[in-house]
Amino acid sequence: MGSEILPAADSRGTGETAPARGATTTTTTGVSTCDAGASWGARRDFAFERTTGSDDFVEAVNALIQQSDMAPVAVSSHMDPDCVWMVAFSASDAAGATETAHATTFTPMQRHPAGLWTAAPQSTGWLRVVDRASRTVWIPIADVTGSATYGEASCSSLSAVRVSAAIPPSAAALSLMTGAGERTVRELMGAMPSARGWDVRFTFSADISR
Repeated sequence: MGSEILPAADSRGTGETAPARGATTTTTTGVSTCDAGASWGARRDFAFERTTGSDDFVEAVNALIQQSDMAPVAVSSHMDPDCVWMVAFSASDAAGATETAHATTFTPMQRHPAGLWTAAPQSTGWLRVVDRASRTVWIPIADVTGSATYGEASCSSLSAVRVSAAIPPSAAALSLMTGAGERTVRELMGAMPSARGWDVRFTFSADISR
């Protein structure tokens, strides 16, 4: 992949509409998804990778995510007013990520015909998890870096999405009802975090949602 930030071929018009999941990936202005801002919601293959001291967290949260119909995270992109492409790895807009309580930051994005990746760490984002008590638990993530490969030429899906992030110490008291009962993030992780927090990595593939 190259290293330059590429502008879109055309700017998005005000009459552009967003395709629903599974819809075609050409906007009403005729701009393809590859050249317009989009959001790809994670499929059920989302999974945390195993890291030292976090097996309980990985097993419990992976199981909750696989049982939910809601994507825990999305890859969202847009072009800012300075014609720089921006990206965020965070729970989708539809899940409330744009609300004040769950605000997400975007970071500059590198683009290539084969895929995309972060040009600098993303400061903040969120994972949305529905626990065994049907409660929505928002897990913050920080210092996020990620990359993804377009699934096909139309850019309607992403494959091989890989993300590295930190769950900050402020999330330690977050509680989830798991298959083994009520547990906090701290209890599931099993070790005190560094000042940065708990390092995590996760992978998934994704489908266009808008």
